[in-house]
Amino acid sequence: MRYNKPALSIREQIHLLESRGLIIPDQANARHYLNNISYYRLRAYWLTLENRRSPEHSFLPNTNFQNILDLYIFDRK
Repeated sequence: MRYNKPALSIREQIHLLESRGLIIPDQANARHYLNNISYYRLRAYWLTLENRRSPEHSFLPNTNFQNILDLYIFDRK
């Protein structure tokens, strides 16, 4: 089986998250954390903040990038 899904740049990842309804007020901060932690590691923390009925993986209303980061940091400690 071939994997045909192309990798996204950090900028494209941010755009994708915003298109799904995630609020990212500080894009420089989001770039830093996506670059250092990674999209897929953080994804585990935003799964509970996704609208489960949405096939597009949209976020629940008012979900902020900082909410996800706070969960990650709490778990890390």
